[in-house]
Order: sequence, then structure tokens, then C-alpha cells
Amino acid sequence: MNQLMRNISLHRLVMILAGVPIILALLAAVKLVQNYQQTVDVAHNDSETIQLVLLYDNLAHNLAVERGLTAGVLGSQGNPQQVAALKKQRKVTDAQITALRAYSPTYLQPSMTETLAADVFQQLSKLRDIRVQVDQLSPTTSPFAYYSNLNQLSIDNASLLSSRIANQDISDLGQALIAIVKMKERAGQVRGALNGAFSRQSSNVGQYVAIEQYLAVGEYAQRQAEQTLHSDFATQLRDAMSSPIWKEVEQVQQRYLDQRQTLSSLQGPEPTQWFAAATSRIKLINQIRNNLKTEMLSVTDTAAANASFQVNLIMLLALVLTVVLVATVTVCVKSLKQRVGTLTRQLANMSSDRNLTISLADDGKDELSQVSRSVNGLTDSIKDLLFNVTKANESSSHSLSQIVQGANDLGTSSQATADKCGNIAAAMTELSQSSLEIASSSERALEETEQMANKVLSCQEQSKSSYEIVSALVNQIEQTQSCIHQLEKDAESVSKIVDTINGISEQTNLLALNAAIEAARAGEHGRGFAVVSSEVRDLAQRSKEATEHISQLLHNITTNTQTAVSNMSKSHQATDSTFESVSLVNESVSELESLIETVNEHITSIASSTTEQSKASEAVDKDVDVLTEIALNTGDLAGNMNNVVSSYQSEAEKVNSQLQEFKLV
Repeated sequence: MNQLMRNISLHRLVMILAGVPIILALLAAVKLVQNYQQTVDVAHNDSETIQLVLLYDNLAHNLAVERGLTAGVLGSQGNPQQVAALKKQRKVTDAQITALRAYSPTYLQPSMTETLAADVFQQLSKLRDIRVQVDQLSPTTSPFAYYSNLNQLSIDNASLLSSRIANQDISDLGQALIAIVKMKERAGQVRGALNGAFSRQSSNVGQYVAIEQYLAVGEYAQRQAEQTLHSDFATQLRDAMSSPIWKEVEQVQQRYLDQRQTLSSLQGPEPTQWFAAATSRIKLINQIRNNLKTEMLSVTDTAAANASFQVNLIMLLALVLTVVLVATVTVCVKSLKQRVGTLTRQLANMSSDRNLTISLADDGKDELSQVSRSVNGLTDSIKDLLFNVTKANESSSHSLSQIVQGANDLGTSSQATADKCGNIAAAMTELSQSSLEIASSSERALEETEQMANKVLSCQEQSKSSYEIVSALVNQIEQTQSCIHQLEKDAESVSKIVDTINGISEQTNLLALNAAIEAARAGEHGRGFAVVSSEVRDLAQRSKEATEHISQLLHNITTNTQTAVSNMSKSHQATDSTFESVSLVNESVSELESLIETVNEHITSIASSTTEQSKASEAVDKDVDVLTEIALNTGDLAGNMNNVVSSYQSEAEKVNSQLQEFKLV
């Protein structure tokens, strides 16, 4: 999983993580909209059901009116006023039939509506024949029974449709409406039956029983209405029942019932008076019916409107939230992509250009700002380290220049020492030759003592020359000894400088180690610094090895110098002895005239002294040769040290050149 996430860019990962919840939210919103859409469909279904119920109710109402008018026409045997009223009502009824036939619901199941309508339309197909029979005042089929049966079918259809209403409030109103319609239907049946009876002024037992049954069923319907009507409509029903016209109709009905024994000579109001009163009562019931219809349509429309509003509101909220979320995610991803791109470019510039002056933007509290602050801290640490390394490298370069100068001075001093040793060797050669001549002269003096007097002046001159030579030899030995002492001091100075270089190398190695540690902490971005620190450590190690080699050479030079000093001390002692001998020769020559008798002894002594002097001269000559060799070796060592230090200085310059590639300010 981690490997997969590493292969996806940060802004794409954020888009995926933010897009999945948005898609899920959209799917949930779509599902919710579908659920509410079902509610809308149910509301529309209820609305169409109510409309169809009202169509059946309107049909039943107008058929009931036509039934009553038909009974009046038949009872009055074609009263023109009632015939005109009947024809007018037939047009209204036909309009309701046309409306029922033309109604085509969208949400109701066609199978149910067509099944319910089939029975009604089958009965309506007989309406024309019934009307013709009524117009001819010779009905073969009871119009009253026909209309009552047709109305009952319409009421049953309305009741069945009301039972299928999903909204409980509308369903309750529908049940109350059916109860009111039944009341109106029974009132219409009573009106029609009594209208015919009062027109004939007679009745029969069958009609009496039917009317009695109509009244009983009407009372049941009234009881159902009182139980199902809401408080407002129940109040309207009670007000209607308390009205004078209602009480008048009930009195007429009760008077008819009281005449069971005298049906053949029926007493009652005029048919038109009765019909008008009964119609007024039916209008009161119809008013309640119309109010129920209005309430049902209002509730249905409100339910459908609320459901549609909720669907539209959810869709709008889902759309707005989606747009806001997508816009927010887009802005966040764009900002994140821009910031990460800027950070990547700045780090790439720092790595490629070795520019440590670049400062990353860290004025925030998110993870990128924390990374920027950490990188800025690492950059500052590396800059401080490189400043220190550069400073140490410059100090090392200065010290190396001093070492090179010291090595050059050491080579010059060694060359001067070698030259001085050459002069001493030449002087000692002459001294040795002089000693040999003195020995030869002493031998000749032994053989030719008699010639000593003649040679006194010559001997004095030779003694003087020997004195000067010995004096010069003493001076040269002292100068050589002084040079060797100076060489020893220079070697000590060089040793101190080498110690300083060794300390600088250790400090450089320590700084390079710290740089390597910091580069390791930086990870991939510090790889370049790790390479530089590794090269600095290698140079520091090579410098340390070179200084150790120089220290060893200086130790050898010091040892050889000390040996040369010791030999020069011996040569100085021998030269002092020679100087004293020459002084004695001088004195002897000066006293030669007075001490001629002891010349043989002195000559023997001189011969012995010159022999010793010759040996001492040979020893000094050998020591001077050794000193010359030491001086030459010292010069070679100084040259080697110069080469080593020059090489280290060149490497230090390379390090400095690499350090200069970093932009620190």
C-alpha cells in the first residue's frame, strides 16, 4: 500500500481521497432523490385517485338529480316545468359522463381504472333507452332502480379508489367524503321516491319499505360521517342538521312514514315544494361534500408540492454541495500542487546550483511548512559548517604557505651549511697537508739541525701561516657550529609548524565528519554534501600522513644535526689543540736561538704534535664530510617536504574551489 501511494503524486492522491466521498455522497443523494421521487409519484397517484373519485362523485350527484327530476316527470305525467328542468339536468349529466370518459390518468394503473370504469360505462350504455322511455312516459324498466344502481356503482368505485390512497390524511377525508356521498345518495333516493308519491298522491307498501330502507341506510351513512369527519366538517354537518330546511325535510319524511295505513290516499306537500325542500337539504350535504373535495384537493396538491419541493431542494442542495466540494477540493489540490511544485523546484535549484541562499517559504502550520522549516534549518547548519570549513581551509592554506616558506628556508640553510662544510673540508685538507709538511720538516730538522738557524725565519713564517690557517679553521668551525645550531632551531620551528598542520588536519577531519553526519541527516538532498565532506576527510587524512612523514624527516634531521654538533664540538677541541700547538711552535721559534740545544726535543715534540694534528685533521675532515652529507640530506628532506606541502596546498585549493561553488550569502 505504501509503495502504491509513493507512486501517486500528492495532489492526485488528495483528489482521489476527496473524490471518493463526494461520489458516495452523490450516490446517496441520488438514492434519496429516488426515494422522494417515489413519494412524489405516490402524491401524484393520490391526486389522480382523488380526481377520479370526484369524477365518480360528480357523476353520482348529477345522476341523483336526474333521478329525482325523472321521478317528478313520471309522477306528474309530463309536467312541462319538470320536463324542462330534467332536460337541463341531462345536459349537465352528459357533461360529467364525457369528463369521466375523457379522463386519462398518468400514474394510476390502467388495469384497475379500466376495470372500475367498465361496469359504469356498461350501465351508462342503457341511459339513452331509459331516457327515451321516460320521455314517452311509459318506462318498461324502473328508472329509479336504474339510476340508483348506476349511482351505487359510482359510489362503490369512489370507495374502492379512496381505499387505495396512500396519504392517511387524504384517505380519512376520502372515507368521510364517501359517507357524505352516501348520505346525499340516500337523500336523493328519498327525494325521488317521495316526489313520485306526492305527485301521484298515493304510494304502496313496496315503495314504503324502500323509502324506509333508504332512510335507515342514510342514518347509517350519517353516523359514519359523524365518526370520520374532522372537527370543522363535523361542525358543518351539525349546523346543516340544525337548519330549518333539514328539520322540515325530516318532518315530511316522518309524516310519510306515519301514513303507512293510508298509502292509497297519501297526504303531503306539493311535489314542487317537496322537491325544492329536499333539494335544499341535498345542497347542504353537497356543500359539505364540496368543502371536503376542496380540502382533499388542497391536501393532495400540498403533499405533491411538498414532495416535489423536497426533491428539488435535495437536488439543489446536492448540486450546490457538489459544486462547493469540487471547487474546494480543486482549489486545495491546485494550491497543494503549486506549493509542492515550488518546493520541489527550489530544492532542485539548491541541489543543481549548490545555492544555499535559497530560503523556503515556511509561514504556515501545515506539514509542508514544517518540512520547509526543517530544510531551512538544515541549510543554515550546512552554511555554518561550510563557513567554518572554508575558514579552516583558508587558515590551512596560510599555514601551508608558511611551511613552504620554512621548507625553502631550510633548503637554503642546508645548502649554505653544505657550502660551509666544503670550505671547512678544503681548509682541513690544507691543514692536513701543512701538518705533513711540518712533519717532513721536523724530520729534516732532525737530520739537519745545523740548518735550523738558517731556517728560523722560514719556520717563523710557516708558523705564522699555520697560526692563521688554524685561526681561520677555528672561525670556520665556529661558523659551521652556529649554522648547525641555527639548522637545529629551524628544524624545531618546522616541527612546530608540522604539529600545527597536523592539528588543522584533525580539525578539518572533524569538521568533515560533522558535515558527513549532517549530509546523512539530509538524506537524498545531502548526497552532494556527503561527497564533498568525504573528499575533505580524504584530504585531511592525506595531510595528516604527509605531516607525519615530515615529522619523521625532521626527527632524522634533528638526530643528524645533533650528531653534527657533537662532531663539530670534537673538531673545535682538536682545532683548539692545534691552535695551542701552533702557539707553542711560535714560541719555540721565537726562543729557537736561545734554545737551539733543545731543538731536537722540540722538533721531536713538533713531529709528534704534527702527527697528531694530521690525525685530528683527518678526523675533522671525515666529520665535515659527514656534516656535508647531513646538510645535503637535510636539503633533500626539505625539498621532499616542500613537494608534500605543495601537493597538500594544491588539494586544499581544490577543496577551497569546491567550497566556493556553494552560494552561502
